[in-house]
Amino acid sequence: MTTPRKSTPGKSTTVELADAFLALHHLVRKRVDAAMTAAGLSLSQAKLLALVARLAPCRPSDIATQMGYAPRTVTTALDAMEESGWIERSPHPTDRRAQLVVITSAGQAKLDEVQGPKRRAVEQLFGVLDADAQKKLRELMDRVREGAGD
Repeated sequence: MTTPRKSTPGKSTTVELADAFLALHHLVRKRVDAAMTAAGLSLSQAKLLALVARLAPCRPSDIATQMGYAPRTVTTALDAMEESGWIERSPHPTDRRAQLVVITSAGQAKLDEVQGPKRRAVEQLFGVLDADAQKKLRELMDRVREGAGD
């Protein structure tokens, strides 16, 4: 059993909660990314590849907009994914300046392959909570997100 943390003088409970959430978020990202990277696809690559799969066929600019990244950043990542055989680019049928991006069967297979390591990493982290506690945590996170208008 863990000991409750003491409040920091001058710091609100809400700020402490946010700090704890951010620390947990960092830990989850770090562990999930490590597990997925060991399986051959980083968390950020998987997010990009999953977005391509969801939006395809799509323009690289659509991907950049959706992810909130600079177009050049997305282009560089897509270059590496194309070199790995995970995506294909083709000319846009009506805009000769644009390209369309689709996920390949190899890309989908790689995306599927890393889901097991991701699931195991997450289950290890959140496995300290029983099913009821996990459900309650999810409900609380949803309530915060809804309150933020997202």
